[in-house]
Amino acid sequence: MIPLFLDTSVVISLLRGDQISALNEIINEVKLGNVYYNGIVLTELISGARSEKYKQQILKMLSGIKYLSLEFGDYQEAGVLRNRLLSKGLTMSTPDALIAVHVIKNRLKLLTLDSFFLKVPTEYNLQIEIPN
Repeated sequence: MIPLFLDTSVVISLLRGDQISALNEIINEVKLGNVYYNGIVLTELISGARSEKYKQQILKMLSGIKYLSLEFGDYQEAGVLRNRLLSKGLTMSTPDALIAVHVIKNRLKLLTLDSFFLKVPTEYNLQIEIPN
């Protein structure tokens, strides 16, 4: 099984109690220590917290999964990816490009509800699952 990276959209869905098709896979992989997030996901989640209680729920949920730091080269690769997309008339935000290259570099599978990650060219080999 390829370790999982949870995008912000999936964490929000889980916090809301939504039933997503990958829920059992996520739970099993958390137990095995094969689920990750990074500072971008943390920042997006905390910035959307409407109360201290919700912020604490976020932090509690994230405490069960592994934090993965971004490195200098990740920022360079994200710039290259964004440049490549822009040359094709496509756009991707800097945070999303950073998530994409971080997932690729660490050989993870991106679990997201956001289809715009499908813009990443196939030669980048971004492993992605969009659960329903």
